[in-house]
Amino acid sequence: MSTRRGILSGLVGACAGVVSWTLGSEVVDEFRTSEVRYTVLRNETESQQSFSVLFESDADPVLWEMYELEPGEVVEFDGFDRVGDYRVYVQWSGMTRSQRLETGTRAVAIVLAFPFGDEDIIIRDVPFSSLSPSQRAAELTQNSSAE
Repeated sequence: MSTRRGILSGLVGACAGVVSWTLGSEVVDEFRTSEVRYTVLRNETESQQSFSVLFESDADPVLWEMYELEPGEVVEFDGFDRVGDYRVYVQWSGMTRSQRLETGTRAVAIVLAFPFGDEDIIIRDVPFSSLSPSQRAAELTQNSSAE
């Protein structure tokens, strides 16, 4: 009799575990979503640079563009009409960097630089609310020079 009771309680526990895991992973996915509202690309090197940028949401490409920026040149644009689990990839000069974006409403900065003599791609992901009012009001613009 105690063996039956042990088997039944084990089955009930296993079923409860499966249900909890399924519901828990859906809740985690819901909390993991991001919305990209603003993006800035900047060339902080001393020469013209070509690089490509790929934004993926839930493993689907949302933006895949090639950019060629002059020294100090900046490109700003609004985010995307899609909410999801975002990852950004940047490829420059044979180097690829990627970063998964934090949850919430985000702003992304991608900077090409030579911080310590070596080439580096800096991807910065910050809350959209931390931007200045003028940055939050940015509309899709063409290449604009840095100040």
